[in-house]
Amino acid sequence: MNLLKDLLKINYNTIKRFAKSFAFDPQIGTSIRETDRVKTHPPFTPGKTKIFGQNFEFSHGPSYVHSLEEIFADDLYKFETATEAPLIIDCGANYGLSVLYFRKLFPNAHIIAYEPDEAIFEMLKRNVDSMPNREQIELYKKAVWTQDTTLEFFSEGAMAGSVHVDYGAYNKKVVVDAIDFKKVLNKKVDFLKIDIEGAENDVIFDIKHKLHLVENLFLEYHGLHSEKQNLGDILQLLSISGFHYIIKDALPTLKKPYIQRNADRPYSMQLNIICYRP
Repeated sequence: MNLLKDLLKINYNTIKRFAKSFAFDPQIGTSIRETDRVKTHPPFTPGKTKIFGQNFEFSHGPSYVHSLEEIFADDLYKFETATEAPLIIDCGANYGLSVLYFRKLFPNAHIIAYEPDEAIFEMLKRNVDSMPNREQIELYKKAVWTQDTTLEFFSEGAMAGSVHVDYGAYNKKVVVDAIDFKKVLNKKVDFLKIDIEGAENDVIFDIKHKLHLVENLFLEYHGLHSEKQNLGDILQLLSISGFHYIIKDALPTLKKPYIQRNADRPYSMQLNIICYRP
């Protein structure tokens, strides 16, 4: 009799978990079943899904799901402001998950987004075109940089395209337009996101005299094996600019740092630096 009860309990729990996997999760805008499907989508192959009822394109399933969980489930970019229509600048917008998050957080926000990779930008545009208040979202197919110029860009095909690092070792170089970002920072910005795969090490110092205009800053720091580490200099700059900051691992890269410090991965560190004014 006890064995029968245990079997019935196991079957009930299995059915319950299976049914739950189909349920819509209001935090991430989709179901566990769908995220599991997207994870197994062939890498670097364009795919489609739905998030909050909206059609959404991606090119790399695992990185899409990682970003979905980080941005929506963990509320990584959530901030507060007194205005109903904040100005948000998104450097490194990729497919547009961050833009969608900001649009849901602040339906009347003015959002300016930059993404230099041509194929990824076309996905971004199609995804953003389905969002509400589309006219308040500006998209630019440009790299954020220290001057108006063109740059060689390593197109990785997903979320790690960079002007510094050939992350996937594909040697796929393209030329992209770049903007002098300090010219853009000419008024108060309620939230500035900079996730530009190593280029932040140059850009953040080039805009140091404009940081007083930024109320909240999200900076993803990439410690490059090939360059002198400057995390200490960046943190000092943030403090001088009046920010308090919190540092979190973006992606643990070295489980055994003394042994793996010269590993094939281009980054020794990937850190999320969340900056706010006290």
